[in-house]
Amino acid sequence: MRQYLRLSDCTLFYETAGSGTPVVYVHGGFASLDTVINSPETNQWTWEYDFADGFFAIFYDRRGCYRSSRPETGYDLLTQSTDLLHLLDHLQITDTHIIGSSAGGPISILFAANYPHRVRSLFLVGTALDLFPESDADSRLVREHVAILHRDGKEVAFAQRPKDVEVSFSEVWDHREAQARGTLAEYREKQAQWRHKLHTITNDQRVHYYATELENMNAYITEDVSVYAAQISVPTYIIHGENDQLVEQAWAEKLASSIPNAKYELIRNGSHTLIGRNRVVRRKVIQLMQEIDRNHNI
Repeated sequence: MRQYLRLSDCTLFYETAGSGTPVVYVHGGFASLDTVINSPETNQWTWEYDFADGFFAIFYDRRGCYRSSRPETGYDLLTQSTDLLHLLDHLQITDTHIIGSSAGGPISILFAANYPHRVRSLFLVGTALDLFPESDADSRLVREHVAILHRDGKEVAFAQRPKDVEVSFSEVWDHREAQARGTLAEYREKQAQWRHKLHTITNDQRVHYYATELENMNAYITEDVSVYAAQISVPTYIIHGENDQLVEQAWAEKLASSIPNAKYELIRNGSHTLIGRNRVVRRKVIQLMQEIDRNHNI
């Protein structure tokens, strides 16, 4: 079932299917033009049905992404975690399993720390406390262009965007993940399709989307997620791919050591976005959730 939830400053798109204990997926990525330029028809459920087979599965588009609206503000992690709270309240869900993937991870961490009674378990996949550490060259580039945005405004920031960034800042690094998966040709084709669609987007819109993406990424830079991680009391599992090219293994290990009693598993040959790409990982997560439910109901 596809629906929209109207909040005070934005509208969230969400889908549900199945029955049983709720499971909500907090997706990765940022509020960038590539999430908008993809038509809704490209966002059909496939692997999501693995969860809907045994749970009440909830998937939603974060503010500014895909079919949700794109407000000017509210991209800080606390507001985004409150978006999730409003969605669960709207669905009258008292507690749920949460899967936080990539950029959805820190949002899920804040939610679990602030509303532990609403969380049955927390799965953090391909994510970290700090997705833009100063030690990382790509992260320093993001920080540099956020500074340009704040100092000189969005028009100047867009004009000075990195070379080859036409649709999303992630074009700086996404090709490395595609190459590691052996799907670089497919990724380049997708880039070409994005660029072909740019003629439907005005320059003012492109400037706005670019500025929003930078502000969204800046939210992860300015929030100290470790403070919230230390407060988590719910069953937590960190799952990371050995070949993840976007989130370093050391970052995931630091995350695992920061959450009390968290369990960490490294998936051999695993890539980024493991939940959607690796059925073995999905089955493992589902089995763990079912075990938690059995213990919860005793």
